[in-house]
Amino acid sequence: MTDIQIQMGENFQELAIHGSREFPIQYYADELFRFPGGQFPLHWHVETELFLTHGGPVQAQIGRMELCLNEGDCIFVNSNVLHSFTQIHEEDRCRCPNIVFSGELIAPVDSLIYRRYIGPLLSDPAHPFVILRSCCSWQEEALSHLDLVFSLLQKYGKRNGRDPTSPLPFLHAAVESSCPEMLVQAELGRIWQLLYSHLDEIPPVKTEKGESVLQIRMQKMLSFIRSRYASSLTLDDIAASASISRSEASRCFQAYMNQPPVAYLLSYRLEKAKQLLSSGSDTIEEISRLCGFQSSGYFCRMFRKHTGLTPGQYRKAFL
Repeated sequence: MTDIQIQMGENFQELAIHGSREFPIQYYADELFRFPGGQFPLHWHVETELFLTHGGPVQAQIGRMELCLNEGDCIFVNSNVLHSFTQIHEEDRCRCPNIVFSGELIAPVDSLIYRRYIGPLLSDPAHPFVILRSCCSWQEEALSHLDLVFSLLQKYGKRNGRDPTSPLPFLHAAVESSCPEMLVQAELGRIWQLLYSHLDEIPPVKTEKGESVLQIRMQKMLSFIRSRYASSLTLDDIAASASISRSEASRCFQAYMNQPPVAYLLSYRLEKAKQLLSSGSDTIEEISRLCGFQSSGYFCRMFRKHTGLTPGQYRKAFL
């Protein structure tokens, strides 16, 4: 099964259009095992997201925080929040349903409902995320409404390039509707009402001072790496792209990516090499040069160390 690649801008923003202007919601059932490293990479979008864990435990990264989500847990990710999802066990087959939607689907942005109940939660820095679990009665109710939303969108929703290999067995999978869009809107409204009504029961998240500054620095350095990875780069070069010191660059990468800048550069080059090996006819030496490696010998050693295969074996196995 081929890996799925996500298109993102240089500042982590996911470039996919979620739904349409007339119906701004998109259902996905992301099979994390199909993503490189079992991870949906770090990204953000202006829309909110509801992500349900299915098929095994998942590690969620929200900004610099790491959270463990067990089977059946759901996480609400707020607008413009950096996040990623990674299946914890390599042998798992995590198939995680989620929706990405605009608050304007529930009510128009100039309405009383949006101004009083939707906008305040979207702009609440104390709640970049909320975890929903079935052990709490009101959260269990929200999860039941969400199951119906998933069921309707799986049956009636717009298809996308991340469709799962087979439908998921939702509790409301047999439900039929002559007006599914209206029912989705109504169920989302109920979920939002439960979130807003119980917000005072949810402990606020303490964000570290200077979080936005660190994020901007990371965006600059990642943009630099992604645009210059084919060139010879050093830690000094990466740090200079954000006008910071080597130690500060390392601190930023450790906080957001759990690895040093040079290690990320290597992994990014290797991912680019995988794409070229699986989609073109360039020689190993040409791919080595195009991905910024000093020599084809070093490229082959690093590729085998990280994948267990030589570049030639990987190409043969993929084809």
